[in-house]
Amino acid sequence: MTGTDYANMLRQLEDGTLRPERFSHADHVGVTFEALRCYEFFEATWRVAHGIRALTERAGVSDKFNATITFAFICLIGERMAARDWPDFGAFIDENPDLTNAQALKVLYSQERLNSALARATALLPDRLPDRPGAHSPDDPASASLAA
Repeated sequence: MTGTDYANMLRQLEDGTLRPERFSHADHVGVTFEALRCYEFFEATWRVAHGIRALTERAGVSDKFNATITFAFICLIGERMAARDWPDFGAFIDENPDLTNAQALKVLYSQERLNSALARATALLPDRLPDRPGAHSPDDPASASLAA
């Protein structure tokens, strides 16, 4: 993971010169990390999502863009970045290797929801609750109040 110039890759994503065949899932994570370091959350989100959507359009595979996957990964990366000050992407990914797996969202989303036309068009909330500290369960009064 280290050694890749994600600052340059982010610039290329933003200016439309990034080559899609060289943009792996790990690169998506690295570019998002860089965007979140450079911009406030919503600016970074717009830049990354807009860049990825434009990239898929230029590659002729606009149906591959998925707003839910894009937004969910940006949120996961942002949340983990906020937990502490990371010196660089290498240190971040060493501590968060699950983010390099495109299947990392399986704990939050069913395949049907992630693969839906609606998920490609707009960011959807998860339809699964993770089994982790701080996660709300359906029996938790706080969760019930969120649903009301």
